[in-house]
Parts: sequence; structure tokens; C-alpha cells
Amino acid sequence: MKSSTQATGQLNGAPITWALAEEVPVAILLNSKSYAVMMATPADLKNFVLGFVLSEGLVAHHTHVNNVLVLKQPEGVSVDVAVDEDKLLRERMVSRSLEGRVGCGLCGITELEDAIRMPASKVRPVQFNEGAIAKAFAALPAHQPMFAINRSVHAAAFCSANGNIITAQEDVGRHNALDKLIGAMARPMLKPEDGFVLMSSRCSFELVQKCARVGIGALATISAPTTLALKLAKQSGVQLAALAKDGVMIFDAK
Repeated sequence: MKSSTQATGQLNGAPITWALAEEVPVAILLNSKSYAVMMATPADLKNFVLGFVLSEGLVAHHTHVNNVLVLKQPEGVSVDVAVDEDKLLRERMVSRSLEGRVGCGLCGITELEDAIRMPASKVRPVQFNEGAIAKAFAALPAHQPMFAINRSVHAAAFCSANGNIITAQEDVGRHNALDKLIGAMARPMLKPEDGFVLMSSRCSFELVQKCARVGIGALATISAPTTLALKLAKQSGVQLAALAKDGVMIFDAK
């Protein structure tokens, strides 16, 4: 499916054509049973849904997923995840009554206790320094082909400890971009402790949750974390950093 479409209009009285990011309903099925509907950019959907089931804690390891089938529908896309029933962590499954929109990772959750569910143990610490983060941010535009066209999608990248970008994913939703990255990291077995995640978005708490659940120990974002994101980061051991006016701010971990 297309990740962008064309729109025409007027700018300062002159005709102009813009590329707009696609946003479609993506139905996530577990063993052909509906679980959630997320609004997402229809690209790299196998990575998206694999990352989603990992970051939501629905399976413990990517090898427990037998297959991911993407089916284009008239109104969107269905993605069916095949998992052996004994590998499906049903205690992690939450009740949802609405679709998950791109702005947050909680839409449709019906119980307060399901909103913040952090892992019991802390993640492994990783090397995290200002120079590597600044280097990665400078290199990020070259890894954002969708953004170069439509200027309206987020990027999530996995970077080596010295700031080299290893792989990157894009989506109109920031948490979707992170899920796509987590899925992309799973198949080549990229180890979270070997680097850090870089994102072109603000640091909201659900990004910290997702990182903590899959063992990502360091997250750098383009703007500062919310108070809840920082609190959860300290609780889980996820190190946070953000771009500042005069460089890179690395937040105290304690």
C-alpha cells in the first residue's frame, strides 16, 4: 500500500502539490481472533505487528511467533499473527473497546490498572553519551525517506553505542514507529544492550514502557520527557536523553 498520497492546493496564490502521509486502520488479530485496531501508516506492517506483540508483552520472544500474514481489506489492513496457544501470554492481554489512534498507545483500554504495566526487573544499562546522540540526530534525516516526502511522520532508529544508525522505521504515530523498530530489530537479533533508540518525537510514557518491556536501556528523543515518562524511566532503568538548545541533555537516572 502507499505510504503517501498527493494533494493539491494554493500557496501564496500559486498552485502547489503536497504529499500527505497515509493513515489507515490496521486490525491486529491473534490466531485469527480480533485483538485491537490501530491507526498506522501502511508500510512495514509485519515489523509493526511483531513489535506490537513484543512491546505489549503478548509473547515473550519473537521466535514464539510462527507467522505474520498481512491482508489488504477495502477499509484498511488486517494483520494476523500466528502464535502457539501455550506461548500466548493471555495475562498480558487487556480489554479494548475503541481503536488505538496514532496519538497515544492507550486508546480503547477499559481498566485503569492496564494503563501502566511495567516489567518487574530493570533493563541492562548501556553506554550513553552526548557525542554519540548528537551524531545520530545529525544522521537521522538520511534515514527518513517518508518524512523527506510528506514532512509528517515520526522516525525511530536503533543506533550503535558510538552513534551509527543501524536501522530505522517510520510511521505517522510515534509509538507505531517504535513498534516497527522493535519488530525490525527482532529478526536480525539486534541486541538492545548494544546501542540506543533515537526518536524524532517527544518522549511520552508509553515509549518508555515499550522500551522497558523489550530490554531497550536507552532512549533519546527530540524533546524532553513528560514527568511520568521520566518517573517510569527511573523505575525501569531506561536512560533518557533529549535535544537541548545548546546540545544534548542526559537525564539523571536516579
